[in-house]
Amino acid sequence: MERTRLSRTAGLMPQDIQTGRGPARASRGCSRVRLLLCLSCAVLWLFSGSQAWAIGTDAGTNIENTATVSFAIAGAAQTPVSSNTTQTLVDELLDAVVVSNNGGAVAVATPATGAILQFTITNTGNGEETYRLLADPDVAEGGFNPVLNQIYLETNGVPGLQIGSDTAYVSGAGDPLLVEDESLIVYVQADIPGALAQNSLGEIQLRAVSETLINQSGTDDPTNAAWPTPGTSYANLGTGSSDAVIGASHDITNLLVRDGGQFQVSAAVLSVSKTAVQVVDPFGGSTVVPGSVITYQLELNVVGTGTADDVVLTDVIPVELSYLVNTLTVDGIAEDDDFAPAGTDNSGFDTGASTVRITRAAVVGGGPPLVVRFDATVQ
Repeated sequence: MERTRLSRTAGLMPQDIQTGRGPARASRGCSRVRLLLCLSCAVLWLFSGSQAWAIGTDAGTNIENTATVSFAIAGAAQTPVSSNTTQTLVDELLDAVVVSNNGGAVAVATPATGAILQFTITNTGNGEETYRLLADPDVAEGGFNPVLNQIYLETNGVPGLQIGSDTAYVSGAGDPLLVEDESLIVYVQADIPGALAQNSLGEIQLRAVSETLINQSGTDDPTNAAWPTPGTSYANLGTGSSDAVIGASHDITNLLVRDGGQFQVSAAVLSVSKTAVQVVDPFGGSTVVPGSVITYQLELNVVGTGTADDVVLTDVIPVELSYLVNTLTVDGIAEDDDFAPAGTDNSGFDTGASTVRITRAAVVGGGPPLVVRFDATVQ
């Protein structure tokens, strides 16, 4: 049985494989270069979309292939003859993509504590890999440097960072293991210095580096001369004892394993929270069953010395709930549901859109929160 190895099945031609008895390997010369260049182009094309996914055959897969010849002699069919069976071991391509989820600069006050940037890390290689996470707050030329506090991993399934239930990341001991195509949401928490000018920008870059790369190259820093180029391979260190091959996402001219998120100082920084403050079931208890009435509370806070203008706070009622008419209050004052009389400080319930809506012409920063309450019945 003949055995060869390759880094991907895509683009492999018969002349690219060196065969022979025993555990022969794919040619490390011109055929290997052609194969890796093809892979790199495919990976770069894939990353141009909105999502990044692994491509090709799983690392560690043995591709078995046997040729058969049928023939006849003097018109009589003969027993077909089979070749030896070749085995081709698919190597692991080390690739990952880091993407900022912030949709632009995150508004912050000066000073501020616990400001959050959110990122998504995706393993776009073809095998499972453990990643070291590194955040660099010293990258904003002409801007300010946020003070890095902690990296958190999204682990409780609830959108947004919940300190105490999402996992605080510990470098080395808590590096996440991702299978191919698996994504992980990561939060980077930082403090903002005081006395910064309005609209000042600060940036944090997050990168995810394969532990295989770190252990073999001795660096996690793309600016280090030891940072490997795409196509570099490490024998037998991939999934299933395949080779591990550095993918195109590590190219320093288009580094996909790193992305940045920005903070921007604003005179008025808004935040809103929602809490179910009370549940009353049909039996006088507090279970959530059909017929239970839930009291919700929204708190809108404006931090800073500026003023937020044209504020519109909306809360869409899901189909599992029914808004209880005339239960809306704003700062303890009962509001009707009809948005009348017309003006700039109206509140009410939009029946057609099943939405509670509160509007304010202006909310001054540094004041008490705007508190909204209403009831909804479980259907």
